[in-house]
Amino acid sequence: MMRFNPLFVVIVSMWMATAAVANPHRLDDSLSHTVPPNVQMQWLPLKSGQAFAGGMEAWVRVNIRIDTRDWVGRSGRIYMVLPRDQASDIEAVWTTQGRLQPGRLVSGERTLVFAGTIPAATLEDQMHVRLRSNADWTSSSRRLNFHFELDVD
Repeated sequence: MMRFNPLFVVIVSMWMATAAVANPHRLDDSLSHTVPPNVQMQWLPLKSGQAFAGGMEAWVRVNIRIDTRDWVGRSGRIYMVLPRDQASDIEAVWTTQGRLQPGRLVSGERTLVFAGTIPAATLEDQMHVRLRSNADWTSSSRRLNFHFELDVD
């Protein structure tokens, strides 16, 4: 009969748990584009008790085209990601036409937009996005670096 050292069992369990953690793959969405290509944030009226109260807001339509050819037929989850930068936090809230899930995302987070079997070489949808920031928005120009990541099952 074999006996295992309890420390060995803990180390192996930790290694197996680490191995099971998702390794996200960044997806190519370079063919996605916004309509209009540049958006101007507008000041919101002051309202107490509201997140992002008195900040700025803009609406934009985004034609999403994600290259999924390497993953066709595989099961996984696709997340939209907005990395945190040095400027004011941004909140994005969107609706879709149904291929991707509607949702909400704040700078520094990622949120699920698709789960299941990747159906085709491209995943396409259109998002209608409301962008909001706090009143501490200070730049006259800012590029938001949204991207998509895939966790394969």
